Amino acid sequence: MYTKGQEEAPFQLLVAVILMTFVIIVGLRAIEQAEEQKCFYDTEKSMDDLRTAIERTVQNHTPSIIRFTPPGCSDEEQFFVLKTDYENLCKRTCMNASSVCVLLRYSTSETSGIQDKCINIPYDTQFRHVGDDTDSCQEIDGYKKLEMESNQGLILGSYYLVYYDNPAINYPIVCSYIKE
Repeated sequence: MYTKGQEEAPFQLLVAVILMTFVIIVGLRAIEQAEEQKCFYDTEKSMDDLRTAIERTVQNHTPSIIRFTPPGCSDEEQFFVLKTDYENLCKRTCMNASSVCVLLRYSTSETSGIQDKCINIPYDTQFRHVGDDTDSCQEIDGYKKLEMESNQGLILGSYYLVYYDNPAINYPIVCSYIKE
């Protein structure tokens, strides 16, 4: 009394379930990759904004306020302002023949694809900070001084960058603060 259609139904259902499972897994992976790419894009955008603020402060001698809040794509990520004399790195990152440069670096234990950002400022630019005997930076209400070249990396938050103008000094000084 069984018909051929009734015999094939369980097999067709099994194939349909396997195909749907495969489609769902592939779809979820695609969504995960898209979210990861958006996170890295937002991180690069935050880095570009900070780089631009530092450059604007040094080149135009004007203060800059920037909110540096990358989304946190990794548990162990850090950001650094790095002065380097590694010529190949400077040439590759800054696209010029300079053998020294200032970079904004993203560091994580995971692979990210996020590249160093060249900060187009003079190599001898000083970021004055707490503990510096020749600290030229004034205290500012609501902000605390920040070590931009610290080994601990940059802190997430609202930055206030000020160019310290002193004709007796022949190199740029940037006073960096973070909102308390």
